[in-house]
Amino acid sequence: MRFIAVALGLALALTACGPRGLVRSEFAGRSNDGPRKVLVVPADFVITEVTFGKTEERVVAAERQASDTLAKHVLDLGKTESAFTMVDFASLSKPQQDVILQHRALFATMVSQLLLVKEEAVDVWSNKLRYFDYSLGRGMSDISSQTGAETAIFIVGKDKVRSTSRKVLDTFASVLPVGESLSAQPAAVAVGIVELQTGNILMFDNEMATRKALTSESDVKSMGESVLTDFRRNLKKRQELAGEGGK
Repeated sequence: MRFIAVALGLALALTACGPRGLVRSEFAGRSNDGPRKVLVVPADFVITEVTFGKTEERVVAAERQASDTLAKHVLDLGKTESAFTMVDFASLSKPQQDVILQHRALFATMVSQLLLVKEEAVDVWSNKLRYFDYSLGRGMSDISSQTGAETAIFIVGKDKVRSTSRKVLDTFASVLPVGESLSAQPAAVAVGIVELQTGNILMFDNEMATRKALTSESDVKSMGESVLTDFRRNLKKRQELAGEGGK
């Protein structure tokens, strides 16, 4: 997830008819109604605060708050879905949680490359848009068998906020001929929908916003909903197809 910063300058591509992000080809083409049990994994957020002297410090309390806020919101969203049920990460045993978090960290290291694929920034990876085939490996297959969960939602994010003293300094700096302000630093969130048996990344998406912050509860919820758009739309479509097939 530390690698998200590499791609902060990339623009978010959103179209009305196509997917927002990357969708694994076989997942997009399946005719069944999709997974029935989805594991909600706590988000891994890195939030740093920049002080008056330009030093950066991790704000652990804010990171935990943002992660808890998003996990609860995603679980609440799941309650409104009839296509699948949510599995709370807290219901797993400690060894199971450790394995899942290791794979979340592995997903985080892949985010920068996934962003480059999504934005078609590297020519030799252009075919990955049509034949998206990234995987985290089969290390979570036993957990799937033990819990019945078929997929997991991995969310990672990064944000840089300003201390009160830094905000005052930036206010003055913004009106000077040569001023340096951190007001345009974007918050970044990335999501991976992962099949537990195979480790295949079924979907990937990201959201970057300069006017939002991971220290804001409403912003965290809004960005979380945005990156889950493809997943919810895909499962809704599959549910509709399954209903038509049963008629």
